[in-house]
Amino acid sequence: MELTHRMRRMLDLLLHSDADDITVAEIARRIQVSSRTVHRELDALEGYLHRKGARLLRKAGSGLRLEADEERLLRLKRELDAPEEAEFSAEERQLHLLARLLGSAEPIKLFGLASEMKVTVPTVSADLDDLEAWIAANRLELVRRRGYGIELAGAETARRDAVRALQRLRLDDLALLSLDEERLRHPIDESIADLSGTSRMPEIEDVLWRWEEEQDDHPLSEQAYTDLLVRLAIAAERIGRGHVAPLSELEELRGYYRRPAPETERLCDLLQEETGLTYGESERHYAQLLLERAARRSAGPLPAEDLELAAIVRQLIRRMDEIGGGDYESDRSLRDGLYAHLKAALERIAAGQRIRNPLLEAVRKDYAELFAQVRAASDAALRNWTVPEEEIAFLVMHFGASLERRQQLSQPLRAIIVCTSGIGSSRMLATRLGKEFPQLDLVQQASWYEASRIPPSAYDIIISTVDLPIAGSRYIKLSPLLDSGEAQRLREFIRSRPREKESGEPALQDGAEAGPFDATLAAPQPQPADGPADGRGPEQSLLSVSRAAAECARLLEDFRVLQLRTASASLRPMLLEACRRPELAASVRDAEEVVDRLIEREAHGTQMLPGTDLALFHTRSGNVSRPLLALFELEQPLRLDPDPDAPALRRFLLMLAPLALARESLEVLSEISASLLDSEMIEVLAAGRENRIRADLAVHLKAYLNHKLERE
Repeated sequence: MELTHRMRRMLDLLLHSDADDITVAEIARRIQVSSRTVHRELDALEGYLHRKGARLLRKAGSGLRLEADEERLLRLKRELDAPEEAEFSAEERQLHLLARLLGSAEPIKLFGLASEMKVTVPTVSADLDDLEAWIAANRLELVRRRGYGIELAGAETARRDAVRALQRLRLDDLALLSLDEERLRHPIDESIADLSGTSRMPEIEDVLWRWEEEQDDHPLSEQAYTDLLVRLAIAAERIGRGHVAPLSELEELRGYYRRPAPETERLCDLLQEETGLTYGESERHYAQLLLERAARRSAGPLPAEDLELAAIVRQLIRRMDEIGGGDYESDRSLRDGLYAHLKAALERIAAGQRIRNPLLEAVRKDYAELFAQVRAASDAALRNWTVPEEEIAFLVMHFGASLERRQQLSQPLRAIIVCTSGIGSSRMLATRLGKEFPQLDLVQQASWYEASRIPPSAYDIIISTVDLPIAGSRYIKLSPLLDSGEAQRLREFIRSRPREKESGEPALQDGAEAGPFDATLAAPQPQPADGPADGRGPEQSLLSVSRAAAECARLLEDFRVLQLRTASASLRPMLLEACRRPELAASVRDAEEVVDRLIEREAHGTQMLPGTDLALFHTRSGNVSRPLLALFELEQPLRLDPDPDAPALRRFLLMLAPLALARESLEVLSEISASLLDSEMIEVLAAGRENRIRADLAVHLKAYLNHKLERE
């Protein structure tokens, strides 16, 4: 073939672009390469098009367009649809090997693998050597025997987890869910999609959505829901291939046997009915494990739980104030957005993951001064981290959104914005839309998970920076930077959007069909963090402020400074004594379970505030009936860190909350967590004077309520 796989994907985008023009940045984002790579490939693609009687028009400020008569364009499409021969890079070879091994129930010959990838047997052997560490880390063993072949050995649950890990190496979750909409897929994507049970996802999504509607409380978060959906699809694919997880293996994994809960039985009954697969006792036990994991992930920790990260965010914002002279420190939305983004970003950096940001060049060009400021502030605030420029560009979006936040306008046409690269990119897009399209009322910034479930009557258009698993007539995809070409596309989309039916629901455009994951049918909608999908009217806003004020007042009124008289050499007895105090009886139902969760949190990292003898112990539990806050002082200090130079624990703040928690309560607890970073608050807590602590907390919470009133 004259075309590489990457060139074929680029040509496919040019041939099937919804708009007349498509930008280099958009192509780079779609095929996950840099703009520079796209420009390089375009030079080769241009020669191919010339030989086929077509021209590639490059228009400055607008984008790219193919020019040819209809017959030649049709011929190009036919050639593009012809099967291509796979061209594997070294990284792709290894992914292909993993996919083949995970999908095979029998040993595979080295020679056969070498023939598939058009390489030598020693090359395959070297690739397998490189993969052994990854395979071992995923609790599997690579078996290689002369004359026998190669295979993976290990538990069925480990194999399912390895499929999930492999999928994450190649495809993000949204790409996996939307694969059926792609016109061209790399053979590796095809094999990973098959292992992941992509073809079963529509029916499993339908079951999961119906099942979740039946649950009265504890709704799943977006991340937990998506992970559960993918893992259930992987399990269904494995069951369909005859691979059932043994009950003994699951008991060993969990350490105990417990009958599946009624809601788990119900989910498995629905899955069995919908898929035609058999969900026996062991698979119901496995589903119970997945649901418990999803519930823990949904509950999550309390906001701003990582005080070290919160300190980094605060220092980054202060440095930006010093360098740029802005008033970033008063922007609570910026603080929360940076915390959420950096939590994931630093995990990626620590893991050595490659970070892609197709908007890097555009951000560096259009926001050169702000980019330099953020680079300098990051170098100062993150001295122990090597932050790549791709992440700096993401941070620029957060600060750029903060600078332009006041420009957002409320206008008649209701729009929802969907982004996955972080709160900053969605707010950047929101502010640019506010300037360019004053008629838009940006009623919500949502995730794909929320957007696919918001009833059509709640909005006029959806503007997304990613492909969504919903009908194409219901949304338009744009870049967060909104260049002039995309702005024109949005104008055309607004003009061409269908008129509403008498029922109030927008009609689909001619020929459009609802997508397989289109589950918006009159279902109760989860309330996202930024508020209801239909926007907040004055009454709802005042009610939200009122609820937050009531939560502040109750927490302050119930706050106590309590003494722990019993000397203890370990953490658990101390926490048990604290949770069993009569002052906490109205909030804590099962002290043992709550302490288990507190100990589990401590195992993931110390809760000591850096440089102090104060700690914050916090968790969420179904055995906590309402949020509580208390300061405990120890009669005898407790050493948690084996380092003799580290301070011993002398007092700790205990913050507990239920699993199901209102948005306002989460905001209040987040504000209290953030206040612990103030040196004055640390001094007040060290003094242990109850009335003074309550007064200082009241000052922080009053500032939060004033900000909330302005924002709402």
